[in-house]
Amino acid sequence: MGALLSHLFMPVGDLAAARAFWTEAIGLEVLMEYPGYVRVGGGGGFHIGMEQGDPGPGTRTEISVYVDDVDAVHRRLLDRGVEVEGPPQDQPWGARHCWLRDPDGRRMSIFT
Repeated sequence: MGALLSHLFMPVGDLAAARAFWTEAIGLEVLMEYPGYVRVGGGGGFHIGMEQGDPGPGTRTEISVYVDDVDAVHRRLLDRGVEVEGPPQDQPWGARHCWLRDPDGRRMSIFT
């Protein structure tokens, strides 16, 4: 029997705000949606399933999203009023990252 990671599931405090953040600011597409739940992803990759609920206290989980052009996504985030921890920077491991937080305060990285 093979195993394959499908998606991360997380409760969110405001489903409409989370949907807008992940689709409009980050650029993922809605893959599945019904009352109280939305799943986003794109390009046949990993998905995030979100359900309206209590996100609980902050965690050490960090969500990483690969994009073709981190600098363009960074500009789009700023244009949409999303607070970021700083501009994209080249990292010693060869990727270019920009860090920010989702509407529930989860730390995430956008990288190329």
